[in-house]
Amino acid sequence: MNDKQDFIRRINELTEIALDQENVIFEDQLFAIFPEIKDDKAKFDVIKEYLTAKKIGLNDKLPVDVLLTKEEKNYLDFYLEELNEKTPLTKGEREAFMLSAMAGEENARALILEDTLKNVVEIAKLYVGQGVLLEDLIGEGNLSLVTATATLGACENAAEAEGVLASAIMDAMQDLIAEAGDESGKEEKLLKRVNKVSKAAAELAEALGRKVTIEELMEESGMTRTYIEAALKLTGNAIEDIEIPDELK
Repeated sequence: MNDKQDFIRRINELTEIALDQENVIFEDQLFAIFPEIKDDKAKFDVIKEYLTAKKIGLNDKLPVDVLLTKEEKNYLDFYLEELNEKTPLTKGEREAFMLSAMAGEENARALILEDTLKNVVEIAKLYVGQGVLLEDLIGEGNLSLVTATATLGACENAAEAEGVLASAIMDAMQDLIAEAGDESGKEEKLLKRVNKVSKAAAELAEALGRKVTIEELMEESGMTRTYIEAALKLTGNAIEDIEIPDELK
């Protein structure tokens, strides 16, 4: 395997891990795959720039402005311009209308719904970069908000009602992201990883006539420790041709 192929393989592995972590990679994972950049700032910066270009944050999610596409920014500006034309309720007004909404007053429910639309936008920003367009997140949040405002009568106080609305909005967005994530495709990808490690371990074990260590498999296959250990974790250490170290038992 030449240097270019090795680099591409490791970059792909890094990206794959980040996708399983809501587009975030942690330093220990980064250095496990690219140990040579730990003390080389120039190389570290190159990898970090690549991660940013791929919308992957290091240790934390990237800022919303970086994650949004040009189209999403344009949509957000236009949508917020419409919302900003409406005067927000004061804290006292919101609490009073919330209590009226809980009592079943339709006008109060409508006012609470309208006043909560900006909150939907702020919550949607928390989920940007997870495979769903901002516009779709906001749309799903708004639909859930409409439904939730009709259930406020079951709440005992205004604070509980606020929590019901926020939870309904977040749950709807999380469900949308889960649907877009195509769980069956994700499972197929994880199975592919396990099969790759199992096959490489079986071939090496046959050649050596015994179980293989993670270090031997790394050297022979070119796979990183992080990749191999992730496969072991997925199987509950059930890859029979690999000698499981004590720290993983």
